[in-house]
Amino acid sequence: MTFEPKTRLSKRPIASLLIGVMLAGIGFGCTTVKDAAKGTARTISDTTRKATDILTPAGSSLKHQLAVIGMEAAADSGRSGFGAKFSKEFSELLQTQCPGLLVDEAMGAFMKYPPRLSSGPIDGYSLAMIGRPAGINYFVIGSLTDVRLESEKTGFWLWKDTRYKLRATLRVEIVDTATGSKALDDSSWDEMMVDAMKYEELEAAGAIPLSEVAPILDRLVQEAAQTSCALLRAQPWRGFITAADPNRITLSAGRAIGLSEGALLEVFNKGRVVESKDGQRFLMPGEKIAEARIQSLSADQAEAVLSPPVPVGPGATVGLK
Repeated sequence: MTFEPKTRLSKRPIASLLIGVMLAGIGFGCTTVKDAAKGTARTISDTTRKATDILTPAGSSLKHQLAVIGMEAAADSGRSGFGAKFSKEFSELLQTQCPGLLVDEAMGAFMKYPPRLSSGPIDGYSLAMIGRPAGINYFVIGSLTDVRLESEKTGFWLWKDTRYKLRATLRVEIVDTATGSKALDDSSWDEMMVDAMKYEELEAAGAIPLSEVAPILDRLVQEAAQTSCALLRAQPWRGFITAADPNRITLSAGRAIGLSEGALLEVFNKGRVVESKDGQRFLMPGEKIAEARIQSLSADQAEAVLSPPVPVGPGATVGLK
């Protein structure tokens, strides 16, 4: 029995005007181009930064902290184990390809099923509220949205034949905890050829095992990790205030992501929450209200002194000056 891999990727990033405006407000550099070969629009991150600036977020000395969640397929689908496979492989690829990222494996294991709206989509606002106290900048969610067998007629007259294929679709969503919006929503599919005997065997079984789809998934996960890495390392770092008084703030990030004593931060107000027609809530970026200098820190927490002293509460954000 032989398998002939055939790569064919279709990427469909999804964005809305509201999210685009919000991301622009916090420094996300994106542009939309036309793929002349496929005739499809693609949103890609700004690639004009110097090569020396791509190892850490927006060229800073700090790391983004993120959690990877693999959405488990339905128990009766025959593809159980996808969640663990995606989380493990995607985390390893990100850490290899993106030195500027820090993967929180404990948070990823804890958040096996991200909160959803009653209408079905992932609730980015609720994810942001969960991630901020732990210093999580992004949640990466992978789901195996479609696995199917296909057959197509080829040739003509005496040369007619049937081609059999196995196809899988991987969806990767990245939720930015600074805004509760999606930095990426990308579905890619790939396929491989199978012989008639394997096609009939899988068709008769009804559910296609994860092991049969693994060669396709390996390629999809590899490309998704490259796309995610390029996107995330171009974004500015944001930290989150968990406690404050008029003179001092406490952050949910510390030495592990690269913060150091004496570092100067810009402090931004909490901003406001807006809600879309479909019930999604987003955090609009607040205005700069002060600066702060880090006075002490541990691995995952830092304390900084405000200048000038201002009232600021939990939920406000900071950036590296």
